[in-house]
Amino acid sequence: MKRRDFVKSTALAGVTAVAQGCVSAQMGSRALRKPENTGDGFDVHPFIKNNPGAVFIHLTDVDEKTNSQAMGSIGKQLSRELIVRQNGGYPMSTKVTVKPNWTSAGPKDGKPVVEKLGVNTDPFFVEGFVQGMKSLGPEDFYIRECCCPDQWEPMGYAAMCERNDIDLRNLSKIPAWDLEPGKDLNWIEIPDPVVTRRVAYMAPMNEPGSFLVNIAKMKSHGMGITAAIKNLQGIAGHRFHQMCTPVQQITKNYEKYYHKHFVKNHVELVTQNYERHLAEGYPRWDRKEPINRNGLWMECWCQRILDTLSVTPTALNIVEGIYSQDGNGFGRGPYEKLGPNGVTSRDYMSNINIFGIDPVRVDIITHWLSGHEPGNFGLFHIAMERGLSDILDPHDIPIYLWKDGKAQKAELDSFERTPLVTYYLQRNYDGQKEPEYHLCDEPFDYGAWKKGASLHDCTPNFQVLGKDADGKMVGQITVPENDDVYVDVLDRNGEIQARLRAPDLEPGVHQVVWDGFCSPGLHNYYVKGMGWDDKLKEVIV
Repeated sequence: MKRRDFVKSTALAGVTAVAQGCVSAQMGSRALRKPENTGDGFDVHPFIKNNPGAVFIHLTDVDEKTNSQAMGSIGKQLSRELIVRQNGGYPMSTKVTVKPNWTSAGPKDGKPVVEKLGVNTDPFFVEGFVQGMKSLGPEDFYIRECCCPDQWEPMGYAAMCERNDIDLRNLSKIPAWDLEPGKDLNWIEIPDPVVTRRVAYMAPMNEPGSFLVNIAKMKSHGMGITAAIKNLQGIAGHRFHQMCTPVQQITKNYEKYYHKHFVKNHVELVTQNYERHLAEGYPRWDRKEPINRNGLWMECWCQRILDTLSVTPTALNIVEGIYSQDGNGFGRGPYEKLGPNGVTSRDYMSNINIFGIDPVRVDIITHWLSGHEPGNFGLFHIAMERGLSDILDPHDIPIYLWKDGKAQKAELDSFERTPLVTYYLQRNYDGQKEPEYHLCDEPFDYGAWKKGASLHDCTPNFQVLGKDADGKMVGQITVPENDDVYVDVLDRNGEIQARLRAPDLEPGVHQVVWDGFCSPGLHNYYVKGMGWDDKLKEVIV
């Protein structure tokens, strides 16, 4: 497939990024509903926002994981590019909720263990991202995390939140009956639930009108790669966040108060779904033992996390992979002991950030970049079955390289992969001898599992989306077939302000950025190919 860029015909230049087809993510009830606002506001970059089916990859060049200054600078710069000022966007008074992956990193002697920093989202990256957003205008920031609040101080998280005026509260250790609905917990009903019919989220997580930035970590775990979807597990309150509990033990382990919030026959429902999926050939679902590492266990976790995903709108999902980690997600892996604390996992300088609107698609790409075949993970199959996704093959997802604040078309196979071994449903039964830590990279036949068309027929269209972080106008053009495409921008007097052209442009969705100035006022945009055209009036503010 050839790539053609819009090139400069006058004083203005156009830059394109091409997606492989016209696709849209299936967001369902997760779609964000921002509060009414007619004044100054903020939102996700207009091209990213208008292409929820795409995944964007940002490459970095950090020398070592302890380079906190570089981590903070990257977070701040990326934030300034991805979150932009927008009239009518989210009000500057919006509650911005941030969810890093700050699970158990096991600090020693009051300090982080350097050999396994990759357990968690880098705190300096998170700090930089918040600072970048604050420079735009929002000031009301919150971090909620269910795991290990006793580690926030030795890991430096509490100090980071204090110096940046981020609200950090320990709510996950307090039983729900001791917390106030609406103030401490947001109770959400789950439509069409399988495991949980009602979940308490630590306020202001899942509060209407809030803006959730989900910043996960690129690392291995028992569920595969614990990226954007699993990171949302940590916004739930006491007991509700324990989604890895085997289905047989939920009512045994949880206080009776919580039982009424679970589907009455959840054990039967999960078991029926598991048996059906086993018969349908879900990869590795035939692992029987032990109960906290078998196919039924994985079925329960998938259904439970998807219960949460179905009601959790995310503004932006980021997987921080500047440095990544393999193993079990907590510093254990297949290698020789490293350092004074005997860490047996390994951290890697992957120098990559992966982001997008749709957490399912972000996670599919993250699994692929971590050396796995996404089709081998039941989570993505069940997400399709429950209407939370419409795609499985990573090569059907439009990929963009994010560089210097712009999206550039890219091929997934052009990116370097960082193999991260996991203990996900080890095949060490029925004569199989797979190592405990392994890659789930066996070939998968996506053709037999496709749901509908991944690439749709395109109707010619041109849209003005808004402005980027530099105040440049961002547009989007949809091309039905290979064609010579022209974009003319005329002022109200018919004078050409800009002429952009792209010879032999391939089909798909393309980004157009005007690297110049257009006088304010009413403008005509005239777009044409060899056999079609599209004319639209817009107001440039």
